[in-house]
Amino acid sequence: MAYAAIKEIHYTICPVGNSSYLAANRDKLVEGLKKLDVTPVLLQSLPQPFWKAHFDYQDPVLFREGGNIPPIWAKSNDADVVLIGLALLRQKQYILVRADSPIDSVEQLRDFKIGIPVHPAALIDFHRASAEHGFALALAARGVSLKEANFVAVHAEGDFVSVPPWSRDRSVPEEEAALDRGEVDAIYVKSSRAQKLLDTGKYRVIFDIAANPSQLSPINNEYPNALTVSRYLAEEFPEVVTAYVKELLLAAEWAKTNREEALALLAKETFGTVGQTVSSHSNGFYRELVPNLSQESLQALEGQKRFLYDHGYLKKDFDLAKWADDRFLKAALAEIHSEQKKEA
Repeated sequence: MAYAAIKEIHYTICPVGNSSYLAANRDKLVEGLKKLDVTPVLLQSLPQPFWKAHFDYQDPVLFREGGNIPPIWAKSNDADVVLIGLALLRQKQYILVRADSPIDSVEQLRDFKIGIPVHPAALIDFHRASAEHGFALALAARGVSLKEANFVAVHAEGDFVSVPPWSRDRSVPEEEAALDRGEVDAIYVKSSRAQKLLDTGKYRVIFDIAANPSQLSPINNEYPNALTVSRYLAEEFPEVVTAYVKELLLAAEWAKTNREEALALLAKETFGTVGQTVSSHSNGFYRELVPNLSQESLQALEGQKRFLYDHGYLKKDFDLAKWADDRFLKAALAEIHSEQKKEA
């Protein structure tokens, strides 16, 4: 049995709302892997040099669930990473202006400054890519070409590696500060932070990407969430990968019938109150955490990959269908169904 040769795996979770966070914080990852005598260790609990693997995947025993831009970028750079699941967690994505701004529509942005955060020290600047993609969707929906837009780079310090994810919410993003100072006129925000800003009364929404019916898919870094694993684990220890995925599937199912507890955990993960978390996502979003490799999910990820490639974030393109591996979802679901039959 291959898994007897491995005693520890590492996992990392983006603060975006996912079943990995639920499973980890309810100690289900520990319980599930204990049966295989394997211990799950949070990547950010290790010495700081290990943290970079959250983006570049240079860790042979790594699981990661969260934003899709880093794994797409890593795969394009030949990292040994395997896509094993996606989740379409629908959230609000806003183009915001100050409350006292004369701007009322996306069309008016032709004559104003659009703030794009730029992090020169980042391995992959997923914040910049997210903002650019968000504005591209909003502008296209209102017939404004990218050539007509006045994008202004808002330079920010930080590389997303030097500090753990949970400490990033303590500082004000530079693009938000630039909006406050009047250096830019509009910014892109999403998830619980967007609702936090709206709750201050200092900002207005001029466009909600997720609510726009003319858009096929409100793609962003978190839509879809990506569940990935190192190829070493996938090929050498498939039983461990199946056990891990099984706990995520069970956590997602638990959330469907444990609304209050699930929302409390998701609010903590996304740095918001329960009210802000609910307001910034679609109705019943806590029931949409189940990892899958559906055609809809893969199409959304393909849209993200195409945007990143076309805008110079990727060195080379790759076949998404060949990257996705559904073995572990199928095996985990089979185990769950078998156990349910025995209990019935």
